[in-house]
Amino acid sequence: MMGSKQEFIVVVVPMSEIKKFVVIDIIGGTVLYYLIKLPLHSFYAAMVGSAVGPMLIRRSLRGPKLRK
Repeated sequence: MMGSKQEFIVVVVPMSEIKKFVVIDIIGGTVLYYLIKLPLHSFYAAMVGSAVGPMLIRRSLRGPKLRK
């Protein structure tokens, strides 16, 4: 295999994105899980809420899309 070029891709993730992920997805999802589970005593509702909640938080942080 002489003459073959080896290529690799480097992906750089900013620390701010890692922090945002930890706060919104991990901490926010866990808090939402317990906020739903404790009063409703429903594992399934808490599971869905902790999955959908962070997605809605991320969408609301992006702001409204402008239509032309």
